[in-house]
Amino acid sequence: MERLFQITVSALCYDLARSHNDHFLPANDAVRFVLRQHARMPRYLGWGIRGATLLLAASGLLYGGAFYHRLTPDRRSRIVLAWKQSPLQPFRDLMRFYESLVVMAVYSRLPEGRE
Repeated sequence: MERLFQITVSALCYDLARSHNDHFLPANDAVRFVLRQHARMPRYLGWGIRGATLLLAASGLLYGGAFYHRLTPDRRSRIVLAWKQSPLQPFRDLMRFYESLVVMAVYSRLPEGRE
């Protein structure tokens, strides 16, 4: 389960970083940053994020017949959009959580003049 969580976070970070900045993509840094922030969370919050992320990973089975990280970028972007627009607040909150951390990581590492 830990490995599935980490590779799902990695794929999601790459997708979100790409959607915010095509020219400079320090997505490895973003993945490490997000995983560090998750590890620093209190257990009760961390387990909720982990569970919801594993649900996101499994939602790929419904959308494309494979876990989220094994889908094409196009299918993954459709899943992210569906979760961002979900009528269920926890799904939208999960996307906001990851997107906020990825944006912070990506834009804090941009070279001068690359905004």
